Amino acid sequence: MKICFITLGDIKFIATMKRAIGMAGPLLSLGWEVSIIAQDSEENRKRIAMECSEAVKVYYYQPGSAGEEVRVKTELVNQIAPDYVLFCSFSFRNRISKGKLNVKPKILIEHSELPSGIPDNKGIRKLAMLALEYWSVLYADGLLCASKYLCNVYTKRAAQLFRKQLPVLYSPYAFNNDVIASPRIRLDELQDAYKGKTILIYMGTLTRNYGLFTMLQAMEMVSKERSDVVLMLLGQGRHMAEAKAFVKEKQLDAQVQFLGYAPEEDLSSWFTAADAFISPLNDTVQDWARCPSKIYMYLPFDKPVFTCAIGEPLEIFGHEGYYFNNNAPASLAVLISKLANGKLAPATVNSEAHSWERRAVDFTAWINSNDAVKVLRIANL
Repeated sequence: MKICFITLGDIKFIATMKRAIGMAGPLLSLGWEVSIIAQDSEENRKRIAMECSEAVKVYYYQPGSAGEEVRVKTELVNQIAPDYVLFCSFSFRNRISKGKLNVKPKILIEHSELPSGIPDNKGIRKLAMLALEYWSVLYADGLLCASKYLCNVYTKRAAQLFRKQLPVLYSPYAFNNDVIASPRIRLDELQDAYKGKTILIYMGTLTRNYGLFTMLQAMEMVSKERSDVVLMLLGQGRHMAEAKAFVKEKQLDAQVQFLGYAPEEDLSSWFTAADAFISPLNDTVQDWARCPSKIYMYLPFDKPVFTCAIGEPLEIFGHEGYYFNNNAPASLAVLISKLANGKLAPATVNSEAHSWERRAVDFTAWINSNDAVKVLRIANL
């Protein structure tokens, strides 16, 4: 079988390509032919070269208007002639013109968040996002949902649109074994630089909504008792300048470090050096719906993950997780203090259940199951 992933934008800013490059290798090993359509950018080329073998056929397109991108992607699908097209997110520019296809692939769409549930999307934009979400149900032959919340939402929407039989697969993000096993090229340097320190890592966007100031306020509390705890912030965001001002005002410069975007090849070093990871979430529709991909990357390193009992972390860790309230910095400070005092151990999680290899096996079984059902229906007509 041939599958073509259609992706959107630069992975440095839009993370939805992660499924394509994560599942490409495992699907190849299961006998699939795999193609990826990706925007031509330096970071996309680097990440694809790092995580995908040469057996994966990659087709790069130049960024342009929505109409131009749809036209190019449609032409490429005609050229590739896949059995399945999997859209890593669905938008006005990340789609194809079905009426101009010379081939008849089955269309699959991945949902990893609920744009209509994001508070910043208001008015006309919110309505446009909602229309896209419903359109995806009519447009697709099957949906992949990266959170349980999304599975429930789209199952209900399919019923509302008289498509109760639309297949929906629960398929969260996962970790890539190649990235995890990559050489620890900076590990010795980091261990020397932070010897005797307790290292906390947050990787992601630096915004208030993602718990930036919860982490900073927790560090302010911890700093009054200990000076050997260091919070590493890997990422950028619109509130970074405000956060740096807070750190300067509270004299936390030695304990909070802004490290910017971390190259993928350095992650295994950072994650090995870390003592724990922080992944804040809010009790909102936005965070119940989205799949925090970073958590899956942390799992194989067997370190505590400080997160919130929301959505996918709750699915992963159950009652054994190390949870805090994102609106109560003191609850995070308690976890950090326990870690620094040697009173925490990693939660027991079967990390192999969250690898891209596992996702590829489940995806293939789902495809075969749905194909078998369709064959039987046709035979009975």
